[in-house]
Amino acid sequence: RGHYFARSTRRFWPAFSASKLSATIRENLALEKLLPAHDQILPRFGIGLTDVVKRASGNAAELDEEDFRKWAPLLIEKLRRYEPRVACFHGLTAYRPFLRIALGSNDRPSLGPQPHAIGRTKLFVVPNPSPANAHFTPADQRAWYDKLTEFVSQVKQLSK
Repeated sequence: RGHYFARSTRRFWPAFSASKLSATIRENLALEKLLPAHDQILPRFGIGLTDVVKRASGNAAELDEEDFRKWAPLLIEKLRRYEPRVACFHGLTAYRPFLRIALGSNDRPSLGPQPHAIGRTKLFVVPNPSPANAHFTPADQRAWYDKLTEFVSQVKQLSK
């Protein structure tokens, strides 16, 4: 569809739009709600979206080890080149194979800040906003984006 989280059933945009993470963006654009078409302007506000695996899939369970072997090194390269303060991963199902294959770790990650970094980039995991991940409500998803906002603020403070 040409935009991130563009399926109408995805909960990313409603949760992101209701979160502290998007407050400055919404204020600057005079919008109450952000939509998939806004993904292209997020970098102006310091937020970029990308994928670990650059292949369309309905969910992370459709991806296999070979997908991660092929695509994870490119994400690592991108993170090292651009050095964002924080990289946020959506969902443990995709983060676990990335962690194992790209970072060589067999740790059992949980949601939130991660002990690993890629260069200067700190890592954070939020729940996947897919409706298949129904045990996390849209309000839970928004709360995780708020926690990510707090983490980004802490990282900024430490880097000053």
